[in-house]
Amino acid sequence: MTSVFTQSRVLQSFRALGVVASDVPVVLSRTGFITVATGKSFQVYDTEKLTPVAVSAPLPKKIRALQTVLKNNRTFAAVGRNIHVFSRITETHVLSGHQAPILQLLAVGDILFSIAEDNTMRIWSTTDLELLETITFEATFTPTLLLHPSTYLNKVLVGSTQGALQLWNVHTLKCVFAFKGWGSEVTAMAQSPAVDVVAIGLADGRIVLHNLKFDTSLMTFSQTKEGRVMSLSFRADDKAPWLASGTTSGSVLIWNLETQRLESTILGAHEAPIASTVFFPNEPLLLTSAGDNALKIWIFDQLEARGRLLKSRSGHKAPPTKIRYYGNDVVRKTDGTICQILSAGQDRAFRLFHTAREQQSTELSQGPLLKKQRLHSSHSEDRKLPPILQFAAMETREKDWSNVVTCHESEVPAYVWTLERKAMGKKVLQQVEGHTTPGSIEHQRRLDSKATAVAISSCGNFALVGSVGGAIFKYNLQSGEKRGSFPTAATPKAKLIRALTMPGASYKTAPDNSMADKHSASVTGVVVDARNALVISSSMDHTLKFWDFYTHECLATMDLGSPITHLALHKDNNLIVAACDDFVLRVIDIQTRKLVRRFHGHTHWITDVCFSPDARWLLSSSSDGSVRVWDLPTGKCIDFIKFKHAVTSVTMSPTGEFIATTHVGQLGLFLWANRAYFETVFVDSEPSAPVLMGMPVPLSEVDVPLETQVVTASNEVHEVAAEAPAYVSPLDAKASSFVRLSTAPKAMWQSLFQLELIKARNKPVEAPKAPEKAPFFLPTVRKDDVHPTFEAVDVKKTKKTTKEEPKKPEEDVVMEGWGDGDDAAWGDDDDDTEEVAAPTSRIAKSTGLTTSRSKLASLLLQGEATAPQLGGNGQFALVVAYLQGLSASGVDVELSTLCMGDFDVEGKGHLKLFLDCMLEMLEGRQEFQVVQVYLNRFLKVHEDILVTDADLLAHVAKVHAIQQEGWEHLQRLLHNNLCLVQYFAKMQM
Repeated sequence: MTSVFTQSRVLQSFRALGVVASDVPVVLSRTGFITVATGKSFQVYDTEKLTPVAVSAPLPKKIRALQTVLKNNRTFAAVGRNIHVFSRITETHVLSGHQAPILQLLAVGDILFSIAEDNTMRIWSTTDLELLETITFEATFTPTLLLHPSTYLNKVLVGSTQGALQLWNVHTLKCVFAFKGWGSEVTAMAQSPAVDVVAIGLADGRIVLHNLKFDTSLMTFSQTKEGRVMSLSFRADDKAPWLASGTTSGSVLIWNLETQRLESTILGAHEAPIASTVFFPNEPLLLTSAGDNALKIWIFDQLEARGRLLKSRSGHKAPPTKIRYYGNDVVRKTDGTICQILSAGQDRAFRLFHTAREQQSTELSQGPLLKKQRLHSSHSEDRKLPPILQFAAMETREKDWSNVVTCHESEVPAYVWTLERKAMGKKVLQQVEGHTTPGSIEHQRRLDSKATAVAISSCGNFALVGSVGGAIFKYNLQSGEKRGSFPTAATPKAKLIRALTMPGASYKTAPDNSMADKHSASVTGVVVDARNALVISSSMDHTLKFWDFYTHECLATMDLGSPITHLALHKDNNLIVAACDDFVLRVIDIQTRKLVRRFHGHTHWITDVCFSPDARWLLSSSSDGSVRVWDLPTGKCIDFIKFKHAVTSVTMSPTGEFIATTHVGQLGLFLWANRAYFETVFVDSEPSAPVLMGMPVPLSEVDVPLETQVVTASNEVHEVAAEAPAYVSPLDAKASSFVRLSTAPKAMWQSLFQLELIKARNKPVEAPKAPEKAPFFLPTVRKDDVHPTFEAVDVKKTKKTTKEEPKKPEEDVVMEGWGDGDDAAWGDDDDDTEEVAAPTSRIAKSTGLTTSRSKLASLLLQGEATAPQLGGNGQFALVVAYLQGLSASGVDVELSTLCMGDFDVEGKGHLKLFLDCMLEMLEGRQEFQVVQVYLNRFLKVHEDILVTDADLLAHVAKVHAIQQEGWEHLQRLLHNNLCLVQYFAKMQM
């Protein structure tokens, strides 16, 4: 099995946009949350604002059914023949046992029912997650749906493909009653507010309200013209006795049970068969979902009982084919505008996605123009423009007039859009207006002017439209008027004079021979430089043409030897990239008009190209599912990514933080974080094999405290963790031989070399004065470790203490407020915790000397105790970290108190442990210069003890050998580097 990664050398999986719902029925909980399947994962939405609050990790296959259990916060997802169990959004168990794909799940109390295509129903425990029973149906009864009738204890109603129903007692595992049915497949069932009555939807469009207790049909509705019944739901409040039914055409029908007639219809509620219709309890709200990637809530608050759209969340209904980030202005780098992506899809929709707050994502309206031209069409989808081929946007004059231009598959003109209003503009960019007679010259000129490529000038005033005939036409965006063509002869003379000359100018009779400069095939790309000086166009005739923006003169032509399919320009450095049919990317400087880079590597058609904001990288996607990242300065491929689904478009954010992709068969936009933006990425070699990347999932959009935040789960079974990238840098492979220097400030350890000089400099000029003597009746207390403070005697406290405490021996009396009188181990650091053995006398007794040990000694002993668990590697890490946090004098005190002298046997053990600590650091070549300083001070302080102890001297010799080996290694590297520097710099040092 090929490993699927979440990151490559440059890309890191981040999130998916525009993935809202699927054709799997949703689950509405009593707490106001909706669980929705989105392909291989599921999302939990808050009904208040339809924002996702939790997202699961992707599963191996598409989810076929969902069910939630509120009691233990578990979600059950049917995937193939297994049931995946989630605790909130974390997968915990997998229930297996079915031999065929699962059709539906139903949770009742602590029991979960599942039916599969092999005519079986299995009963599971939702608490113990164990299989309780299995029921096998007859061959003449194929189950399709499950329903638990209200108040029917241990009963489940099962619908079938044959149209019959069976009521089963799941406790005794017996069929209690069999209903004959109505001769058509049962496609939907719903429990009514009335006991014993259920609604049954059939494949032939009939809806039957049936009384289970008496086996009688109460009423029948028919929606035969709308197709089979997809879903049913009763309105649960006391305002209106309604039944909502979903249809295959995407409409929702509201039936009045009191009058037994159709109350109202929500025409075109969705653009796909309805998957769910759910009335909210005790509210006039209806939730609908469908396979058109939309989730909608309708409210019934009008007198005519018509539902109006209250809230909605939607995405593309068909895979998007072209995406581009909007807002490349440097001034807007801190604005939310840079979080917007324009997306064109096969569903004829033009959408704007917000990468930070998907609630702000919306579809651009096509109403202003379509109301006039396409009122003869009844279906909303037919009234939309055909799918977009290319689009261009410019934010320069976005608040003044239209700032987006699009060209479409089967439409001759180009259309303008106003992003400020999120709607289509009223102007149409076309050369021939009105109807033309087929076969006439005007009709042929109209066909030749069909838009195939678009661009907007940097000033935001002009739109350039490339045509299938090879000419480029220029329009004014504010008025929609024609402003000439490239070449000039492509525009008729009379209109050319009106467009290019001032009123009153004389007509030039000189012949116009510029038609020879026109492209001989359709134009595939048009770009304008930042100064509005050059227009560059590409065509299927293998050529790039450079035009003067003002005179429309052809300045130069470049033949690239292969049809050009995509063209992109980076306006800051005047580089263009042309993607050709020979799978080669060619980078050209538009000032010198010379080829500067040629990138080979793609093995199939290139689908899109784009530059990074700093123009260092070039990203290209191919129909073989790969994305390559090219480094322009070095001319090398620095990242090679492979996807299961081919990439159709790629774009990079204006700040360089994120990269967005679209894929074949995927409805969403997928965001990838640019690792080089957040950390150092080594790109010293070209990847030899692609990294197979998994698709990201949507993210939660609810701002909650960190302690209660729900994080998007990660699936370790199907995706390799981010800590295991495919590429391993040669630097990381040789990291064990590196000499690592400490990052601690130099002032913290360099002072140890000059500690005696610092002490001499800080020596007071005057002799220290004796502290003021206190009266015998005033005790003193220490409040600042330096100056004693007199405290008045509490008479009551003194009397009480005198009575309760026995008189201390004279030798044990210590002045109150000054510790135990053992000043030998006092250090400079007040915060150090010292393990002091309280002596019974200030004079050492014959049993031995009781010494005060510092925190360094205790950390050394702690490291020795953890050595067996750590295998002798890293047990002294806390020691070095502690020393680096001390001042120079603090380190000196800690080292001095390790051993009190030759008589201190325990202290000699501490010295041995400290040498082991230094040995570990030298062997790992970590904190190299700091270790040298510590060793220098240690040997200087304890020199007299080390030379008299043979065991310690042997340890010193071992440390010296390792230290010398590390220094010689570092010295060789320094000499080698100095030699190379001298050679390349040609200077003596």
